[in-house]
Amino acid sequence: MSGDGAADRGHLDPNDAAFIEVVTDLLSRGHSVRFRAKGSSMHPTIREGEAITVAPARPAAIRRGDVILYRSARGVIAHRVAGVERGPDGAPVFVPRGDASATCDEPVSESAVLGAVVSVERDGRTLNPASARARALAAVRAIVARLLRGLRARRSRPT
Repeated sequence: MSGDGAADRGHLDPNDAAFIEVVTDLLSRGHSVRFRAKGSSMHPTIREGEAITVAPARPAAIRRGDVILYRSARGVIAHRVAGVERGPDGAPVFVPRGDASATCDEPVSESAVLGAVVSVERDGRTLNPASARARALAAVRAIVARLLRGLRARRSRPT
């Protein structure tokens, strides 16, 4: 949002160091945070500019289908948990993927997880991105994306 004066109107970029520091601090103290989403990687579950609420979450309570907010080299990211694995020490490691993406992100350690997205505000309604309906739609989109990738790969092979 840089260059358009958004910062002057009180909007912070979710990848800004000050934003990450404040969000990390509030969530670690047990407070929920609400901010506007940036990007389209979670479309249509979370759309650019929609307000999302993130609550503190114990990594042990996070399961496949939840939408987590985590720190990465790119800043903070809210993506759906596509899988939960165990690290060498037995601690959970999360495999996130944006709902609009055909591929998973790099695995995320429990120490990088800041919280879970518990609501999305859209057109005056509050939606739960981890509801059974949202999880099912995300799963269907992932299956379709994999099928399309397979079809494209077959077409590109020499015969």
